[in-house]
Amino acid sequence: MNPAQKPTSTYKVFEPLLLAISMVVGMFLGYNVFDNKNDLSLLSQSAIDSTNSNSGIGRIEEIIRIVDNSYVDEINTDEISSEAIQSILTQLDPHSSYISPEELEEYNQRMEGVHKGIGIESKFVDDSLFVSYVTPDSEADKAGLKPGNIILEIGNDTISGKKRSIKFVQEKLRKAETPSLAFKVQSQNQNIQDLDIKLDEVVVQSASSHYLIDENHGYIKINRFSANTYDQFFKSLESIANQAKKDDFNLILDLRDNPGGFVPQTLRILSQLFNTKDKLLSYTIGEHRKRKEYNSTGRNFYKVKNIVVLINENSASASEIIAGAIQDWDRGVLIGKGTYGKGLVQEIFPLKRGGAIRLTVARYATPSGRFIQKPYEIKNDDQLQEDSTFYTKKYKRKIKNNGGILPDIIVEEDLDSQYDSKVTEFVCKHILPFNNKIDLKELIDESKPLAIKRTASEFTERQIRAELIHSWYGKIHYYEYFQKRDPLVMKAIEILSKDDPMKKLASNEL
Repeated sequence: MNPAQKPTSTYKVFEPLLLAISMVVGMFLGYNVFDNKNDLSLLSQSAIDSTNSNSGIGRIEEIIRIVDNSYVDEINTDEISSEAIQSILTQLDPHSSYISPEELEEYNQRMEGVHKGIGIESKFVDDSLFVSYVTPDSEADKAGLKPGNIILEIGNDTISGKKRSIKFVQEKLRKAETPSLAFKVQSQNQNIQDLDIKLDEVVVQSASSHYLIDENHGYIKINRFSANTYDQFFKSLESIANQAKKDDFNLILDLRDNPGGFVPQTLRILSQLFNTKDKLLSYTIGEHRKRKEYNSTGRNFYKVKNIVVLINENSASASEIIAGAIQDWDRGVLIGKGTYGKGLVQEIFPLKRGGAIRLTVARYATPSGRFIQKPYEIKNDDQLQEDSTFYTKKYKRKIKNNGGILPDIIVEEDLDSQYDSKVTEFVCKHILPFNNKIDLKELIDESKPLAIKRTASEFTERQIRAELIHSWYGKIHYYEYFQKRDPLVMKAIEILSKDDPMKKLASNEL
């Protein structure tokens, strides 16, 4: 081999080193965790006791120094460290992971529920960035952006026609150093407009979709749990209470396709659904974490009578905590399909050289003692409780525990009522650019044909109407329209119309 050439071999010979680096960086340099602002962490974020550190750290440091000073070739230690950390974390459980410095800020914004933007929803279709929804009174709305517009350029960057990604656009807005950006936009009739649009903090609406189904039945959809989800849920609950004819009303809580998020938000939401104090809502336990219990506060403001929770296979984590507590206390009926089965608690440990590790530190359980996590290859498989029997608190109903939360009543979802990104693509490309906004009543009235320009498509009239409602009138009207025929919502109304539905469920009368 020519001595001037650097070898291209892999780093397999450095597996011990990789493990050493990941242990040093991930566990011992990263024990200053985030401040517990706004009660965002499920567990108290205390520092790891350095006195419990492995005595082999000295040898690890020695190996690193020797390799750094003596290895034959130049090594990208940052790249190796990142790969090593990710490698070791993936061997622990499915949810522990490494977050790179570039991903950390995006992760924090997603969890906080606020990001820098202009107030639109958008989607790439055939490498063109279409605006699919404009938030009323947002900066985009004030500037005149409309659903169906195509964003051609942002600042000095060409967006459409360049095989860009949504992440590229998000980074462009997030990292902007000016209070506004220049947008080149193609509107209806191929007109090109130059718009100067201010950037603002955009709040992600995670629990604002709600409506009153009839005088005594309310509906709230929660998409995920971020730092402001409880506040949005409370406002939605307040709106329903103000519209309801009675002081107490029934509630349908839709957690379908909700991947989870900040668990403390779920505990605050649960406290609004239980009218007594000190009911156990969930608890956590781990090898290095003592059992910690989370109880209801008894400070609920509205009289929620009977509850139905809608779940499916994509309901995970924090969603499963709510479903499990409601089921275990016989507080409400669960309808749908079995949930995802993600029952592990993660903490974020920032690393001094940038990035962080998202490390599983405990399991969470329902009030009856069920661990929600589905089985995977771990050392402590005796804690999976696959063969254990559990019972609800009030009516002593037998409940299974094979990971996840199983519904009380299984109902198949209507595929025609599920979100389909291809419908969004079709509407953005073939309808929105060529049609003016249609009156909401006309869109909802399925007896009237849609006066729109469209090409033949594989989608039903109802799917297209729903997507147009979303683009022009927002998600609240979108859910309200779709769920008039949603079999889960229809079943929920049927159950809630009965006297004491929980008692009937316990006696097999539902």
